[in-house]
Amino acid sequence: MIVVYLGLVFLCGCYGYPSGAPDSACNSMTPNHGVGPQNTSPPYVIKLSSSNFTAEENLTITITSGDNQNGTTFDGFLIEVFTNLSDTIRFSGGEFTVPSNAHQTCSGGATHSDPKPKSSISLSWKPTSTFSGTVKFRATVVQTYTTFWENIESQSLHVEYIVPSPPPGNTTDVTTNPPHITTSLSSGTTQTPSDMPRCEKGFGCFKSCSGDACDAVVLWRRHENVVDFRIMSRPTNPDHRWVAIGLSPNGKMARTSVVMCLYDNTIFSVIEGINNGYSFSPLPNTTLGLLNMTASIVDTVMTCSFSRQINVTGDLGDVYSLSRKYYLLLGNGPIRSGKPKRHEHTPVVSAAKVDFLLNQDVGAGDESMLMYKLHGSLMIFAWILLSSLGIIIARYYKSNWKGSMPCGVKVWFAIHRILMSSVFLITGLAFAIIFIKVGTLLQMTDGSVYLKYHPILGITVMALSLVNPVMALFRCKPGHKYRHVFHYSHMFVGMSAQILAATTIYFGVNLEKSNTPVEASYVVIAYATTYALIEFILECEKQYRKSYEDDIEKQYILKSAVTEYSPQAQSHTEGNSFKQSILVLHFLCMTSYSAVLIYMVATA
Repeated sequence: MIVVYLGLVFLCGCYGYPSGAPDSACNSMTPNHGVGPQNTSPPYVIKLSSSNFTAEENLTITITSGDNQNGTTFDGFLIEVFTNLSDTIRFSGGEFTVPSNAHQTCSGGATHSDPKPKSSISLSWKPTSTFSGTVKFRATVVQTYTTFWENIESQSLHVEYIVPSPPPGNTTDVTTNPPHITTSLSSGTTQTPSDMPRCEKGFGCFKSCSGDACDAVVLWRRHENVVDFRIMSRPTNPDHRWVAIGLSPNGKMARTSVVMCLYDNTIFSVIEGINNGYSFSPLPNTTLGLLNMTASIVDTVMTCSFSRQINVTGDLGDVYSLSRKYYLLLGNGPIRSGKPKRHEHTPVVSAAKVDFLLNQDVGAGDESMLMYKLHGSLMIFAWILLSSLGIIIARYYKSNWKGSMPCGVKVWFAIHRILMSSVFLITGLAFAIIFIKVGTLLQMTDGSVYLKYHPILGITVMALSLVNPVMALFRCKPGHKYRHVFHYSHMFVGMSAQILAATTIYFGVNLEKSNTPVEASYVVIAYATTYALIEFILECEKQYRKSYEDDIEKQYILKSAVTEYSPQAQSHTEGNSFKQSILVLHFLCMTSYSAVLIYMVATA
């Protein structure tokens, strides 16, 4: 029996950890001692030096025997930090400063480093991420190898980084109130910038995501007569940026109640305002109805938290009651000279109105933008490539293809008809797609005033596209005395549609909804310039040749006759070679412009 007992003691000793809890115990916080925990009240407590934490204070956590335990000692311990959202969510955005008989472990926890009996142990703790909320400390304390207690909890600790609110009436300077926070990168957090903005259990959530990576997330949760909000944004350049949420009655920018968090030159501030049209105007009292405003930046992730009273007293209708439902807008933009400027990209809008008194996961209304991108791509393909080719061929290349199709149709006319019919069909499809998407012919557009004409110009282009083929059905036969009326009318309508289409495309790539880079505008300008230059070259060539080829051109157009060899015919052949080179150049340029623009639209 003695041999068996010594063997068991030796075996148990092999599983003991006198230098602290191993990593395998981090999740369960249960020692691998072959026995279960005690089911009696623990003789130990976790004491905090304060129930609140700010950057100016030092927090001390002490594990010790209870008031009536007369200094009961313990050999080992493991302590970790948990959020108040769930008992299973460990908070890793903090670290312990430990004495010589302890060490850090479990990504934000601490444990003993020797098995000597201890009557108490004191640790210092601080957040390494700029977390704002409530945490609690939980410990497993080992009195002897076979005697230990789990789930010993401290009182709740409120961690808060407070940004002083701007004084009432401060609507011009957003950088006058320095926060009590540090903006250096956090080395203690185990989260990466790509996965930090995310939804959390127990909160309503709305996010702006591309694939698995989220650029911004807004969380909310009702607490008595307020709603607690937290915005997390991952801008490309976190310096001199703002991030904001808006409550909109109709999903549009106008008359949207906005709460904006600003980070400018290491200074945070939170202000409230209203969108008058598409411009933001701070309220006279920029913090009306706002409480507990906090802000931070860690690893390029900007976090802003605040509480909004559900019903705000003293407002003039610009601060909406959270007891009603609104569309939720989420956006960000630059700050220049201390002033928030217009966002570079259209804010994300919720698919439906949001009830902020409920914790619900809300989807975005336009996450993929597929319909907008398809509309733009079709219009670019139709007008920059197909239409430009169709017009050029009809205007300058009648004499280049003198043969006829089997059905008696001239080659140039067959090519022209195929191209322009395709333009009409593709334009009609693009028109139908955008009409189905927005549900109206004249949708309000964001951006500069002139961009508001994009829908009107698009409707005009669609109408002209319909007029020309209808006009062609009633054209006079060649040689008719009124044939010239159709000729010039048809040309005028076609050229007008081409010019208006180019203008419409230019407006389209500048719309905030398109999200296309500024280089897209330069590509459209390059296309228009190239097209005009090629038209000019071909027109000059036409007039030059006309002086001594007029008879041959007239005979071909009116009689479809093939001329015999002559010096004029030799010159005509040389002219065809030149024009064919120009046509190839035109095709390559228009194809390149179309491809680049479609790529920019599709990837925006």
